[in-house]
Amino acid sequence: MRKKVDVQKCNRRSRPYYFRRCKYKCLSSTTNIESLPEEMVFRILLELDAEEIYESAMLVCRRWYKIIHTHNFIQEHLKHSSPGLLIQDWTTSEDPTFVTLGRGGKVNNFKFKLKSKYRLNLNSKYWATFNGLALEDYPSKGNLHRTVFVVNDTTNKRIAVPQFSAHQHVCHYFSCLGYAPASKEYKVVHIHSYTGSNNLRIQGCAILTLGVGMSWRCIDTQHIPATAVHLLAYRPLITEGFVHWGGWFSTCFLSLNLESEIFTETPIPHDIYVDRIVYNYYFSTWRSVTLINATRRGFSWDIWEMKKPGEWKKVLKIDLDAQKCKIEKHWGCTLLNGLIPAGWLNYMDVFVLSVWEVRDKALVLYDVRTREIECLDLDCIGDLSVYCLHRNSLVWLDHTWMDSASKSN
Repeated sequence: MRKKVDVQKCNRRSRPYYFRRCKYKCLSSTTNIESLPEEMVFRILLELDAEEIYESAMLVCRRWYKIIHTHNFIQEHLKHSSPGLLIQDWTTSEDPTFVTLGRGGKVNNFKFKLKSKYRLNLNSKYWATFNGLALEDYPSKGNLHRTVFVVNDTTNKRIAVPQFSAHQHVCHYFSCLGYAPASKEYKVVHIHSYTGSNNLRIQGCAILTLGVGMSWRCIDTQHIPATAVHLLAYRPLITEGFVHWGGWFSTCFLSLNLESEIFTETPIPHDIYVDRIVYNYYFSTWRSVTLINATRRGFSWDIWEMKKPGEWKKVLKIDLDAQKCKIEKHWGCTLLNGLIPAGWLNYMDVFVLSVWEVRDKALVLYDVRTREIECLDLDCIGDLSVYCLHRNSLVWLDHTWMDSASKSN
């Protein structure tokens, strides 16, 4: 006798897919979606968001489930997904807001639900993301130690990263997750400082290759010039194959090649500093780094791009002086401190700026092609808000790494 199954009580793990009977039995197989060629189904599924695929589409039938779980589909879907900005206020434990550019150029913003079980008790922070994977940081009781996870919150998958403890009295800075395309390896880069033999503080760097053992490798930083080593204390930027560091007033830029694991220091273009006091803002587009050159209380910015370390090129100038009155009228305030660059929704499509006077709720979106602005009201931005480039994806790590990490935890 066939055993009855209560579908309502089945969870995702016990039923990776299930079948739905079509109520229109009179329809021929030629009108059924099952009759569509696999290539067409592949293209249709690419149009869905990662969360829609994970929550619904892959449960429809065995055929869809198999297509969605192929490496080819996951990589193609990653290319089709729209990047956006995760905005998180580090002074609260609320979920971040995700602002993205949808179909037809419409701007969408919604709460990005962090699904971790630790979320109920600990204040987690996103450090950096790449290909939909992120490092999520959880302080332990008393903030003495921190637990770091590699996560994909879209698919609710995470794995703990081994703690780094090579030196005593370590001061931990930012960590980040990068990708080395030639070796196809994800690497966690951890920046810290420690006391050397001469009682001087030394900036250190350690790398953990996911899927290749569970130990950290210390990378030589002694050859980094004194004019650049302080940049390691800044928030890192991730592009494919590299991790970068830059400072507001620094005249140089630091890059770490994730394949060779060697640091290089390159100068910032001299043209940036001619006859004016400037602030430099750096943002990743994942394929390149953009340098936003601004004067204090200004409403114009020069945009420079670096695709390879040291190769800077001026690509754009944005001037919003003529739009100042419109922005002030929208929020009913006088802009004494100008607008602050926050990042890209999609590179060379929409540039995002925050408004200092109403920084707890306001963004200005500048359309590069039409040169028009949109004022966006939000409730998530605080004094210590962090803007992180992110895209939802189905990407996850190698099974070997997951198995070895699970056994060690």
